[in-house]
Amino acid sequence: MNEARRHYLLLTVALSATAFIGFSFTYIGPMMAGDYPPASPTVHLHGWSFFLWYLLLPLQAGLIATKRVRLHRKLGMASIGLAVVMIITGLTVATVQIEAARPADGSLFWKLNGPMILGTLVVYAVFYTLAVLHRRDRDFHKRCMIIASAGALGAAVFRILMQTGMNPMLAPVAGVAACGLFVVAGIAYDRIQEGRVQPVYWWGLAAILAPAAIVFPVTLSPAGPILARALGTIGRLLSILYV
Repeated sequence: MNEARRHYLLLTVALSATAFIGFSFTYIGPMMAGDYPPASPTVHLHGWSFFLWYLLLPLQAGLIATKRVRLHRKLGMASIGLAVVMIITGLTVATVQIEAARPADGSLFWKLNGPMILGTLVVYAVFYTLAVLHRRDRDFHKRCMIIASAGALGAAVFRILMQTGMNPMLAPVAGVAACGLFVVAGIAYDRIQEGRVQPVYWWGLAAILAPAAIVFPVTLSPAGPILARALGTIGRLLSILYV
């Protein structure tokens, strides 16, 4: 296994491990203990589709590392259906929760963080789509997959930060922003091993930071209620899927 393939395999393993550690506290652990509260099947479909993604991610990197390209491509095409489920269920859960939080007694967590969390889903959708469209460009493709997978990881990272005792109002923003560290690792590798950084990494880092650096401040501004109302409208339309 050459150095570049080892790097991407280890990076995907780190991404996936972070996802499973983060959600072990609030989903996997309670589910196994029978303590998870009743929830819409859409919530469970959302959770398990994301878990399946983070199982598939290192498997795909491993297939490339062991030169099993044909199987990698077949699973890659199958992942399109998985990504569609992830995006639709993620959009449904986030917008329905944003709409439910709009009244004065609604969830403060979703009031503050709903649009930002939805922003991370947008990052995933954009960079996954770019990865599929440019799948014949191996260097661009694999970097887009790293960015997409890191961008979707904010919810897991802020759960880990909350376990360290971080203020629960600060942890979501810090967790979303911290996902950029995975891209920083890729940037560092490019710089050290190749002497240059692929431009898509810089765009990816900016995109991953945008929900925390741009969307969250907008949510706190006078434009926040307008944004919540617009997203809530989507939630009302999608509520038929949230039963």
